[in-house]
Amino acid sequence: MSAAIRSRSAPRLVIGLVAAALTLTTVGAGTTASAVPGARDRSVTVTEREFSLTLSTTGFKPGTYTFTIHNAGTAPHGLTIKGPGVDSTSSIVPAGKTTKLSVTLKKGTYDLWCPVDNHRAMGMMTKISVK
Repeated sequence: MSAAIRSRSAPRLVIGLVAAALTLTTVGAGTTASAVPGARDRSVTVTEREFSLTLSTTGFKPGTYTFTIHNAGTAPHGLTIKGPGVDSTSSIVPAGKTTKLSVTLKKGTYDLWCPVDNHRAMGMMTKISVK
């Protein structure tokens, strides 16, 4: 009799486990950064070349941003960000290469520039406002 009970409950157990797995898979698949209410992709591409610095966006709100620094020039470049609570510098990027720098921005004004040699004085700088 005990074998009969096991054989009847085993299919129910399997069905229950499969249903739970499907539920978890569905929930997990839908829980991406873009699906979470209020979450945003806070990525900014910074294109650097002799002697300019161009950002892919100009509108900033408080939060954590990842700046992807792409060196489209022929000389090495990098990125420094300085403002309220932030004083960060990326690694120096050879021509044609990319690096990333993540910072948390608060409300205020930030200076961004290339820290290599006199590149800042030659125009590789900009300001952003976080509102």
